[in-house]
Amino acid sequence: MKARQWMAMGATGAALAAGNAAAGTMQLFGVVDASLEYAKGSDSVVRMREGQQAASRWGIRGIEDLGGGLKANFLVESGFNIDTGTEFFGNNRLFGRQAYMGLSDGWGEFRLGRQYTPSFYALLRLDPFLLNGAVSPFNLLSATASQGTGHVAYGARFDNAVQYFSPNWGGFSFTAAVAPGEVPGTPRSGLNFGMNATYEAGNAYAFYSYQGMYTGANVPVDTTLTSNHFIGGSYRFQPIEVGLLFSTASSNRPDTRSARHYGVTFSWTVTPRDTFKAAAVKRQILGGGERPLAVTLGWDHDLSKRTTAYLRAVLVHNSPGGSVTNNSIAIDPGSGDDARSVSVGLRHRF
Repeated sequence: MKARQWMAMGATGAALAAGNAAAGTMQLFGVVDASLEYAKGSDSVVRMREGQQAASRWGIRGIEDLGGGLKANFLVESGFNIDTGTEFFGNNRLFGRQAYMGLSDGWGEFRLGRQYTPSFYALLRLDPFLLNGAVSPFNLLSATASQGTGHVAYGARFDNAVQYFSPNWGGFSFTAAVAPGEVPGTPRSGLNFGMNATYEAGNAYAFYSYQGMYTGANVPVDTTLTSNHFIGGSYRFQPIEVGLLFSTASSNRPDTRSARHYGVTFSWTVTPRDTFKAAAVKRQILGGGERPLAVTLGWDHDLSKRTTAYLRAVLVHNSPGGSVTNNSIAIDPGSGDDARSVSVGLRHRF
């Protein structure tokens, strides 16, 4: 029975692909990434990990030329755990990574759906670890410890988002997005919005980005706004690129504390196939609180255009009483223990 079901699904998919090919293009794509790791936090463990170079995923993208320069496009993308085969987000999202459709022309592009935020796109260009959800020290930007109830964690994606991407004007471009919370009678509950302004020309990159997020109906406080400001940039001195980041995270709720983040990035193209990369982020809570430092080192060796072998080393140094972590390394609450891991892995794109 299952074999017949799969055959029927395959035939339907082939028919859809054939019909779409006549009007545009459709592409299946993805990433498979697995690693072996030793990690030590409050306890130590040897484990298989997924997605430490790039999260495992599969997706479908399509584009149709509507004539006169106008194009329609879509993208749906699902994450999975290569070590267990389970869905990555664990919340029954079929396409939890991205799911949007859009229109583009010389005036730019509009997208509708679940998608990355303007701040994500600005930070992505800066981080040599590409905002990897396992090992990037930029994960500290999402921490909320010591800031109080009502502070919304920075998120990389918006549901229900309407997003606009401008054309590139001599290196300058901007992106803006708004995502309603869809709570009847309380239009601000769960509302998200943001923008970025970037400049990239020659060896230089610079950006400013803002992300605003209102508390949702599931938070037991009055609706409050959390604001994240990011500013940074990098410069490439062939074959080395260095970058800097400064960010703030604050809420308009009186009993919350603000946070500042200071970051530095480094990337060195050692050979055409080898890249050394490093990044560090320091988190500071104004008025006292946890002050973790996250550092990640990496080496990528391209075995081909699609396959890369890599090494990763992660450290989170906690202040006394702190328990901030990275890479899902278990830290006992209030222990002040550091988090460390070393891993070797393989990533393949298709």
